[in-house]
Amino acid sequence: MRVLHITNNYPTQQHPIFGIFVKEQIDSLIKLGLECDVFFINGKEKGKLEYIKCVKDLKNKIEENSYDIIHCHHAFSGVVAILFSGLQRKYPIVISFQNDPANEAKFNLFNLLSTRSSAWIFKNNSVYAVPPKGYYLPNGVNTDFFKPISRIDACNKLNLDPSKRYILFVSSNYIRKQKRYDKFLSVLSVLKSQYGLNDIEELQMINVNRDLVPYYFNAASLHLLTSDFEGSPNSVKEAMACNIPVVTTNVGNVDDLLADVNGSFVVNSGEIEDLALHVIQSLNTSDYNSRTMLIQKKLDIKSVAIKLNNIYQSLI
Repeated sequence: MRVLHITNNYPTQQHPIFGIFVKEQIDSLIKLGLECDVFFINGKEKGKLEYIKCVKDLKNKIEENSYDIIHCHHAFSGVVAILFSGLQRKYPIVISFQNDPANEAKFNLFNLLSTRSSAWIFKNNSVYAVPPKGYYLPNGVNTDFFKPISRIDACNKLNLDPSKRYILFVSSNYIRKQKRYDKFLSVLSVLKSQYGLNDIEELQMINVNRDLVPYYFNAASLHLLTSDFEGSPNSVKEAMACNIPVVTTNVGNVDDLLADVNGSFVVNSGEIEDLALHVIQSLNTSDYNSRTMLIQKKLDIKSVAIKLNNIYQSLI
């Protein structure tokens, strides 16, 4: 099977972790034996006009090759493939939405794309994730790469103080507004002023070298996610693979990810005081089972690749 992946999220030299989850998913499909080509719409570095300028190159690429499936990552990639290039009459088209349509594509655009595509993949358990066209399939985690490491070794690798308890804040390339860094800082302030946790420190992981990412998770005592909205936050799954607890606002599919996970909490209210209280409860837990539950839920990257391949097969 040969698949063309059209994506506006993909690593570059300037932004090495931008869209890394897309690249890793494609790599996992290649390991299964699929032939995968990538067409990258680099609107991040070249500007929004790149979505228009790339259409001719996309058409040429498709004319010069033979594909079984077109997989568009993100709604805007689907716009290029379907509305500008008219591909829906030639190939089965899969569109992966990174967030719920309410936050990524808006419902009017989703309705337009959905009538012109063969299957939709949602990272969260959207109301639209109903077969035979809609599928709930979060990104998988490479559990060989993300795994428990000695906390002291991780701190030493990052030149951190092992006597501190680090609370991890994650944002891909920059601090996006939806991540609510302001709320994250407020929670840490409450932990220090009201609970006397003077040994805790903020640990930011933003646009760091990919090889160092597992060390950040393993150096942390907890990952705190304070976002207003998410799809299926990769940082939560990566923390789970490293057996690091998570406290999070109720966004995306975190309820599903953290169900039956000891010491990790989804805080429905999203209030600063409630988040701080659950951080305390999490730090006082000792029998974390995050990694075990991640594997049981088949959220490792190979299991997800197999499920995605099965969706492709059903379309051809």
